[in-house]
Amino acid sequence: MSILVTGASGHLGRHVVDSLLARGVAPADIVAGVFTAEKGAPLRELGVTVVPLDVNDPATVTAALAGVSRVLLISGPDVANRVDGHRTVIEAAAAAGIELLA
Repeated sequence: MSILVTGASGHLGRHVVDSLLARGVAPADIVAGVFTAEKGAPLRELGVTVVPLDVNDPATVTAALAGVSRVLLISGPDVANRVDGHRTVIEAAAAAGIELLA
């Protein structure tokens, strides 16, 4: 089971990743979707797979979902585009055959 965490380098997203690790999820089973590659470096140091993910760019969402079985959709700070970004992730996950959005 692999889990994509969107917004993983943000405040809440980082706490989610840390919580998954504390609960025994293997770092190799966590995919951290980050908007800025540099902010993903601390997660990469933990052994987490870090991928570029911009919820407003469907191509990055589709690429981030490759091989993922679950998605934890964490909202980012972009309130103006939040609904559209969430829709992009949800539709891409459905298209990828992911049945559970945790």
